[in-house]
Amino acid sequence: MDSREDQLLLSQKKILEKVALGGDFQQMLDELCIASELLVPQSICSVMCFEQTKKYLNVISGPNLPDALMDRLNGTIPAARSGSCAAAVSQNTPVYASNTLEDECCSDVRPLALDFNIHACWSHPVRNTEGEVVGSFAILSFEEREPSYFQQQLLTESANIAGIILERRVREKDLWDKAHQDKLTGLCNRPMFDMTLSHALSSARRHQAQLAVLFVDLDNFKVINDTYGHKAGDDVLREIALRLNRCQRSSDTLARYGGDEFTLLLENIVDLNSVTHVAQRIIDECAVPIIADGHSTAVSASVGISLFPNDALELRELLSFADRAMYKAKSKGRNGFYFYEEGLTRIVEAKKKLSVELRNALNNNEFIVFYQPVFCSNGAMSRSVEALVRWNHPDRGLLTTDDFLPMVEEEGLMDELSEWVLRAACLQMKKWLDAGFLLDKIAINFALFSEQRSFYEVVGRVLDETHLPPSYLELDIVENLLVGGGDKLIDTLEELRERGISVALDNFGTGGVSLALLARLPLDVLKMDRSFVNSVTPDNSDPRLIKTIIAMASSLGLPVLAKYVETELQREVLAREGCDLLQGYLFSAPLAVSNIESLLLRH
Repeated sequence: MDSREDQLLLSQKKILEKVALGGDFQQMLDELCIASELLVPQSICSVMCFEQTKKYLNVISGPNLPDALMDRLNGTIPAARSGSCAAAVSQNTPVYASNTLEDECCSDVRPLALDFNIHACWSHPVRNTEGEVVGSFAILSFEEREPSYFQQQLLTESANIAGIILERRVREKDLWDKAHQDKLTGLCNRPMFDMTLSHALSSARRHQAQLAVLFVDLDNFKVINDTYGHKAGDDVLREIALRLNRCQRSSDTLARYGGDEFTLLLENIVDLNSVTHVAQRIIDECAVPIIADGHSTAVSASVGISLFPNDALELRELLSFADRAMYKAKSKGRNGFYFYEEGLTRIVEAKKKLSVELRNALNNNEFIVFYQPVFCSNGAMSRSVEALVRWNHPDRGLLTTDDFLPMVEEEGLMDELSEWVLRAACLQMKKWLDAGFLLDKIAINFALFSEQRSFYEVVGRVLDETHLPPSYLELDIVENLLVGGGDKLIDTLEELRERGISVALDNFGTGGVSLALLARLPLDVLKMDRSFVNSVTPDNSDPRLIKTIIAMASSLGLPVLAKYVETELQREVLAREGCDLLQGYLFSAPLAVSNIESLLLRH
């Protein structure tokens, strides 16, 4: 292979690794340009982004592009004669201008080419996975020349990588906006408020602090929409948002919760007078007339208030009780506030009942372990299974972890359940080995363990008690546990591996683990996050990110396992791209002991 091709592949691999690991977009685009420039002497490279709303091109990367040239390129409208980039975008095809002073595609920009000594310009449209043009990648040459076959390939591959980077940038921005911000008012939206409240509750529990949730609903808002139209209604909501902003402290959190409903979180409450003051100010601010779409309108607000820990201990109940109090305020004549008064006894009783149920479940062996087999990419069953805990609830039937694990965390029973699962799975694995079943590994998710306990001590004790050789145990640690875990966690993983236990990184690709940290981790397997598998659909079977993860794992000497494989198309794509191991409902659901034994006997 040509050394230039080796260099190209290496630079592309490094950039794609950063894409997979969530690297900085600007840095990745700049590195892409610089890497291409090194392979084409006497050239500079640029990436332009097509602004869909404004219908023009802007330079978003050109680390060696003169500022003056960048300024003149910004705002370029895609057209056949406005330069190779504009032509490539408008025609959705590569454009090679070997002589900018003669080629027709550059006829409108020849003064620009002359001013900056650009004698050739080769451009390729940058596309997203839907095939839509989102920009251009260009190599600008200071020499008049036709692109060689290698240079054409370089241009194509660089444009493809730029497309991956830009699409991920757009996707993450969209996800952030959708997840955090209300488009109309600019306030937090419902998911963001819930997340903030959840964190605030955790902090309040640790520090024995008080907080308040205020539920604000505009009185008779529907009348404004019906009388003056939705534009006027939107104007009112935006103005109310500004006024509510004036009622909060910098440490508080305000959100548009939906429709004409707003929520306000007050943390570190010293006394009820401060809550009353905020509630009354909200009432007063909302009562001032508003000019909306040229009409003077008058609104009022009803505010419901719930308190932690007085009224409720959990997020949903706090919100529900604040909502109930708001309706009580409406029933008392609107334009006022009301504190929730009934919650404490019921909440305490509910908490006690839940605690008793969970502890009974542990004492009465209501928890059971199911096992999901792992398969090779060719469809053959491997000799590994994953242990998955279930709760055989006496009234509700078989529950998955999604149904009960949050409750376990709240009740402080996570350590107890974790150790139970580990012991039950290790005992079962020992029974299978003694019975002659050919199994190599049993995997248990590391996320079940509390960060406050010694992983090594717990695992060691259970292995000693069950007499299971450590080499048959695999512990899966989810990626987000590594963020902020530091050297202590890495040391613990090293100790586990020194004992002979395998370590896998689960949910890889979304947790923000850096490439540098990944290279330091003592790992045996990389388990791909389900989002990459789910992205493979009949409408989108582009495997570029999957390919990147597999290539990166290969460079680290790690096999890759893809979980949640549910369709034949997903299996085909994963197998084609070199994924080593597969797991999911396409092959087998999690099975009870007797069923997994029958499956093992058939294989």
